[in-house]
Amino acid sequence: MNAQMICILMVGLLLNASLLTAREIRQERFSLLSETVRLADRETFILTSTPNHRQPACEERTAKAKDGCVLPVVHFQLGSTELSQTEQESLLAALAQCNIAPEAGLIVTGHTCSLGTEDRNRILSQQRAEQVAVVLRANGFTVSKVEGKGSYYPLPGTELANNRRVELAIIQP
Repeated sequence: MNAQMICILMVGLLLNASLLTAREIRQERFSLLSETVRLADRETFILTSTPNHRQPACEERTAKAKDGCVLPVVHFQLGSTELSQTEQESLLAALAQCNIAPEAGLIVTGHTCSLGTEDRNRILSQQRAEQVAVVLRANGFTVSKVEGKGSYYPLPGTELANNRRVELAIIQP
């Protein structure tokens, strides 16, 4: 092919713009997964005599009071560490209902949902736990440990909002 023929073909392509444009535009459905999947790299469990029962190793706490009353869980808004007056009153009322003595050692553990980076979630969960611990101490309760777990311990089968929480536990004597 000579240079003249190539020039003629190029001019023909440039003049006929319909060859270079889309002939059909269509809309297709697009969806996203609703939750992020995270794989745990390691867990340690204790085998018990109860079939199909796994308990985390070194578990020294209980989420129930002696009479079987379940300790309260405090929930937070996305990205927030603020504990409203209503939530504070609800927390203290639930502890009173469970007959938790102020001298009982409480463990305050903060959690986040899986949104955000791991570093930010760890910091946010620690700040949430510290906020609840401040309220407990201000009302005469003994807080033995404050920890932030980030998003590593999600509640199975629940919405993301339920994982933005602070849990309380009592240290076993």
